[in-house]
Amino acid sequence: MRKTIFSLTPAALVLLAVAGNAQAASNAQLTVTANVIASTCDVSLSTNNLDLGNYAASAFSGVATPIPASKKSFTVGLNNCDAPGAAGDKAYLVVSGPVLGGNPNMFNSTGTNTGVMLNQVATPTTYINNNEKVLVATAGSTPAVGDFNTKTLNLQAGLASTTTTGISIGAVSAPILFAFAYN
Repeated sequence: MRKTIFSLTPAALVLLAVAGNAQAASNAQLTVTANVIASTCDVSLSTNNLDLGNYAASAFSGVATPIPASKKSFTVGLNNCDAPGAAGDKAYLVVSGPVLGGNPNMFNSTGTNTGVMLNQVATPTTYINNNEKVLVATAGSTPAVGDFNTKTLNLQAGLASTTTTGISIGAVSAPILFAFAYN
């Protein structure tokens, strides 16, 4: 019996050495941020996906000019809003997403030279830039929930390019975030 215990001792020492080297991985830290604001609203979209269709490279007639046939409308709305804090307070949507270099209003995450441009239906030639605050509503003289609640923006998305020659062939993807901002 004594001989068996001594023959197992080297194996046990190897296991202890290996176990000692397999220690816990590095730590991880999460930074959580938030904003406390006077009023909040939920943001809703009339659609979560908008397919602009298929277009030949020859359809692009100008730089940073959406193809007219590609323009599709959608609505962004505010719901479940708190009452504004004061008369004249403003509700905005901040529009953000990846854009093509040198083109702050051409949204695209696929790295091609084509992207999506947004505008309000009421102002068809004024395009929305990345991180732009777009006014949705202004509180009345006696602030009430209805000043912001159920207010909407009618927007259009259209396919455009940074060039008229050498148009990139392939899929275009533009994840765009609409976030509520107060005052």
